[in-house]
Amino acid sequence: MAEEQVFCISRSALEKAGLLVQGGLVTGDLASLLKLEQSFIPRWLAEEEPAWKQLIPYQLFVCEGRLMVFQRGGGVGEQRLAGRLSVGIGGHINSDDAAGERLKTEELWEAARRERREELEVKGAVKEAVVGLINDDSDEVGRVHIGLVLLCQVGREGDVLVHGEEDIHFRGWWTREEITRRREWFEKWSLLAVELMESGYGQVR
Repeated sequence: MAEEQVFCISRSALEKAGLLVQGGLVTGDLASLLKLEQSFIPRWLAEEEPAWKQLIPYQLFVCEGRLMVFQRGGGVGEQRLAGRLSVGIGGHINSDDAAGERLKTEELWEAARRERREELEVKGAVKEAVVGLINDDSDEVGRVHIGLVLLCQVGREGDVLVHGEEDIHFRGWWTREEITRRREWFEKWSLLAVELMESGYGQVR
């Protein structure tokens, strides 16, 4: 079995571009983001090397102002997040997602949709938007990851179902106010993503 190679962007390149801040940053310019120094590197190395940031599409599902909330079980890939509530479906971009040595914008979108299909069953049309980037260098998970927040708007709450194969469990559709009131239950990225949503949604595709 081939070793998993995950998509990363250079920390120093993100810093020079002004894209690596603690918290959230509204930006929809994926083309400029993907022009930065990038590489596919072994996942085991990426998890230990803060000189590279693994770019994770972090997809939020919204319906009539409410966000889908789920809970990560003990069988999730990232054990350090087990048990936490979340509003984001996230997953690595792998070398198989790119046709060449560099990842292109549409390939990034297709990688996000692949992850969506693996974890969810989504019926009907989805309106997609780039919200921005979230970063948290305060812990060992955050130091080697950066989140690309994507907003997925669906027509009905019943249009999104959790497969359960990835050990995530549906917990309802919550308002942003409800999430904020129970912030101690949520993973840090979810709170940063909800805060970022207050600043703008980006361009719906």
